[in-house]
Amino acid sequence: MHHLCRPVSCITRILITALALICAGSLHAANPPAVPVEAFFAEPDVRSLQVSPDGQYLAFLTTLGTGKVGIALMHLDTGKVEPLVGAKDENIEFYFWKGSEWIVYGGDLGGNESAALRSISIGKRKVVALAESFRERYSDRANEAGIIDQLRFDPYRIMIQGIKSVGSYNFGVWLLDVRTGERRAVGSYDPKDDTQDLAVDNHGVIRGRSYLYGDKVVFEVRPEADSGFVKVAEFPANNPQWRFDRFTADNENLYLISTAQTDTGALHALNLRTRQLGPVLFHNPAGEIESVLTSWDRSKFYGVSYETDKSYYHFADPGRTDLQQKIDASLPGTHNRITSSSADEKIMVVFAASDRDPGTYYLLNLRSPALMMIGKFNRRINPANMQPMVPVSYQSRDGLTIHGYLTRPAGTEGKAGPLIIHPHGGPFGVRDSWDFNPEVQLLANRGYSVLQINYRGSGGYGYGFMKAGQREWGGKMQDDLSDGVQWAVAQGIADPQRVAIYGASYGGYAALAGVTFTPELYCCAVNYVGVSDLGLITSWARGRFGRGNDMFYREWVGDDKTYKHDRSPVNFVERIRVPTLHAYGFNDPRVEIENWTRLEARLKQFNKPYEVIIQGDEGHGFRNEAGRIAYYARLEAFLAQHLAGGNPSTRLAPMEILEMPAKEKSH
Repeated sequence: MHHLCRPVSCITRILITALALICAGSLHAANPPAVPVEAFFAEPDVRSLQVSPDGQYLAFLTTLGTGKVGIALMHLDTGKVEPLVGAKDENIEFYFWKGSEWIVYGGDLGGNESAALRSISIGKRKVVALAESFRERYSDRANEAGIIDQLRFDPYRIMIQGIKSVGSYNFGVWLLDVRTGERRAVGSYDPKDDTQDLAVDNHGVIRGRSYLYGDKVVFEVRPEADSGFVKVAEFPANNPQWRFDRFTADNENLYLISTAQTDTGALHALNLRTRQLGPVLFHNPAGEIESVLTSWDRSKFYGVSYETDKSYYHFADPGRTDLQQKIDASLPGTHNRITSSSADEKIMVVFAASDRDPGTYYLLNLRSPALMMIGKFNRRINPANMQPMVPVSYQSRDGLTIHGYLTRPAGTEGKAGPLIIHPHGGPFGVRDSWDFNPEVQLLANRGYSVLQINYRGSGGYGYGFMKAGQREWGGKMQDDLSDGVQWAVAQGIADPQRVAIYGASYGGYAALAGVTFTPELYCCAVNYVGVSDLGLITSWARGRFGRGNDMFYREWVGDDKTYKHDRSPVNFVERIRVPTLHAYGFNDPRVEIENWTRLEARLKQFNKPYEVIIQGDEGHGFRNEAGRIAYYARLEAFLAQHLAGGNPSTRLAPMEILEMPAKEKSH
């Protein structure tokens, strides 16, 4: 990476035509070349750009030329870029500024989803260990921590929760000094027991909380930092209806999103003194609120971003409206988001991306004013060679409207061809969105249409739509996918003899359910870290996270023994008619490896053709670059054989484990 690129004059000027065409993807290639797998799945060139509060520095994640992700620093006065800190044992997955002198960063070990936290000073380059990732052989769990609040207005402290003492699962809340690692106890918080959520004010004081009480979720606030908590609302435990967001600058009001009166959620401000909910600040019946937008110091309410078929903005502030219009005029054809800002809001990071463009980062300097390109998220991808993601909808067999996205290969309009049903993970409250998806673009580049279906249970369409998926694993949620196959065939999109199903996590479960419960629909399937046995996932929730998650899985997944048996694909492997590919991380703390060992035994028992990839030092998805690229190369080869025209009845020898499990199992 080099200096800042040449500045584009005033923000009100339209960028040069060539840049506008690239950003818009309007130079779309009629017959795009085959793009290498590694171009899609190598580590991004730059990501997570964040400007320091004083506007002097820009930090970002990059490989630093070493193959491992680290943090680099750009001096905005000179444009000089230098490495700040690199990864050691853990992956660096996230970071944030503490004031303008310190950065806190973290990542897990081998996919174990337990973050090691570190801090580094910009001036002295001193690294301080703040918390350790969980290692099974160590008994001292008190060094672990989870971040509750970054405390934007405190330059030296963050709020964390963790275990109070060795050998105990009693959790506490601390203020942690990022300069020294010292902790000061400020309260109790036990995610294994009853506490659901905490709201922390701008002074670092817990002023709101919710917790389970019987079959209810109780919400409480306190008007002063030293006063007692008072109940303001209660709702059914399986439908909390409120979600805390952030405090206003004066700490008098707390923004929250409520579904009590509207299915898709409305934004209100709760006054902590009067305990009265203010009027609706925003609501859209067609989609849900993504984020609340305020000034850096939270003194101004700017508006919200919300999502229907795509992401949109609704601004309540005229100045913010005008700024967005100027940014969009300078960067046409992309969705443009301000992702970071200095405290005075004169220096901002703008990220411009689309369904065909992985994205470009720009620095917006309102002191000049100027808009400068910093770097591309993935410079290996030419948007002109990518395919559009088109919002679609159809009716399910029981009349529910199902939304999704269709991405078709170049030159296939009006022709029926191979189709991949690609269900998302989650499943509840998660959705597919209109954006750049490297998996989808790889598959489209190889000649497959891809249908991403937001089946019932998905988020984004209101609580009623999500609740329609309750206890419907392998049932109506699966019917929505099957109905999507029939819709695509009826529309002339899919050749019914060449339809595959591929997904990860819950999507992996859906792929297994597809070839066991509706084996006539698919010519092959790919299961990536998918659940094979519902008994394992409900037991995991109960044992790992206690009563709150136990209730969630009992109410939403389903905990009846007959139900769990009848909806578990592992019990119906004999119905599989086609080859399958499976991929798991040995350290996965969410879908444990036993999901594979049980499934593998049944595949062997019934002599079913399959391939398998096990990565020993990975968790819920392959994060390491080499393992990720190897997986997608194998996926490409599998689909080329069984979907692009190969014989689906070909008998495959099971593939050996690619990487032996790590010596120390990290979950």
